[in-house]
Amino acid sequence: MTINLYRISADPRALNKMSTAVLINQNPITIKPTEKINLLRPVFEIDYNDTYLTANYAYCDTFDSFYFVSPPHLNTGNRLEIPCLIDVRQTYSTAILGTRCVIIRAETQPSQIIDSKLPINPSRKAVTSILLPERNNSFGTNKEYSYLLTVVGGEPTINE
Repeated sequence: MTINLYRISADPRALNKMSTAVLINQNPITIKPTEKINLLRPVFEIDYNDTYLTANYAYCDTFDSFYFVSPPHLNTGNRLEIPCLIDVRQTYSTAILGTRCVIIRAETQPSQIIDSKLPINPSRKAVTSILLPERNNSFGTNKEYSYLLTVVGGEPTINE
């Protein structure tokens, strides 16, 4: 397993942070895990190097994931412990950018939202609603809310 450490200056909420990334280590850093690694919050232990202290971002090739780096801790034996948190936006940016969808949310009645910016042919409009019954959650402390799913759509056929 190898990681690369970076110093980024991009907004953490940005989708493409690698455009501002500066590679800190010259060669990928090899890691040999001695215990289980949490994929969402891994802690990497590496040999100490002063330049690694400036890292605020990392990439792990084994997990094919990007991580925000928290302040490192120096352990005995000149080992540096680097706690990380997955960067979901960067890790899944290809899938996020490849998604085509229109999402609309309505919390009040009427449940049919009219939006003139949606590409819907009024003569082909179809509405389907599913109402799930209210029930207790798995802890038995609160009731889960009912959900209403409304699907509106319809593309014109070639003959129309």
